Amino acid sequence: MPFLHLSLCPAPGADPSLRELATALTDLTAEHLAKDPRLTAVRIELVPATQWFIGARALAADTLASYQLQIQVTAGTNSAAQISAYLAAVHAAMGAALGRVHPTSYTVVQQVAAESWGYGGQSQAARRLSQTAALV
Repeated sequence: MPFLHLSLCPAPGADPSLRELATALTDLTAEHLAKDPRLTAVRIELVPATQWFIGARALAADTLASYQLQIQVTAGTNSAAQISAYLAAVHAAMGAALGRVHPTSYTVVQQVAAESWGYGGQSQAARRLSQTAALV
């Protein structure tokens, strides 16, 4: 049940398909982090180049796209190797979708404690307890 928040600054004149980006990120999250695509939420926020700065310089002066992806997952559900592969796959996919991507583009995988997060009004810890109780 990951939540992905993509902040995106496309290159000047580019018009990326937000649906294709959401689909690609959902697919990569399923493939590399073993997350259920039916429970994967993606929010995409477009940021104007005049409001995106790298090294105190507005991206508007460049012809490159940039992005920051934040993803929240339940702590302890992914290995370091899975996360590393995910980071590389996301950067490659963003390059494929956006063309030239500024090397100072970020992906952050936030691992949140199961009792501190959930969906549908129930924490992940409570879901685990319910599943365990159902097996007994």
